[in-house]
Amino acid sequence: MNMRCFNKCAILLIAVLAMVSCVDKLDAEFGNSRIYFSNTSAGYVLKDSASLSDLALRPDTTLNFVGLYRSGIVENYEAITIKVEIDSAYLAAQIAAAQTALPSEMTDIMIKYKNAKAIGAHFCSIPTTVVIPTGQRKVTLPVTVRKAIISLYDNAYFNYTNADFLNSAIVKNKMLVIPFKITTVSPTYPVLEKQMRCYVEIVKQIDFAN
Repeated sequence: MNMRCFNKCAILLIAVLAMVSCVDKLDAEFGNSRIYFSNTSAGYVLKDSASLSDLALRPDTTLNFVGLYRSGIVENYEAITIKVEIDSAYLAAQIAAAQTALPSEMTDIMIKYKNAKAIGAHFCSIPTTVVIPTGQRKVTLPVTVRKAIISLYDNAYFNYTNADFLNSAIVKNKMLVIPFKITTVSPTYPVLEKQMRCYVEIVKQIDFAN
């Protein structure tokens, strides 16, 4: 084998090895890492058949259905600390704007929550930070709904009659909403803008048997 042939074979071998290495790397790492809420909304139902005195006896309720995720596949997942806040001011401003906005100016949030009420830290609490553990891609944000919510239970934001619920023409968007927002991530990862907010919707369920 002359030197020219040897060089060609060596170059071909290096190219094949590089290609195999790239394939292995793609199997180990794929996609861009982003931090986001797994869902942009979640629901919590209060039973209409319960009396206010019954509700007052209940303890504060911790909900574990709000998830925080990181996208992308990597060889080694490092721990990620995420700061989350209750951002009722943002949603309240959207609701206020929806009352006078033209149809062409209405955003999806304004349409969905036009007749809702944004509530804040007086009615619920969350930890200031949550950690996606080393080796994991997700964590649950515990949301504690306080008994103080009963003070809003029978107000106009839940004021539907049984007939209203049976009427499909009526948009059932009277609800109490707890809005959350991802504020910072450490180490620094970009936040998926479309899923940087999550809204817990507290709705009233009519018991037609009563």
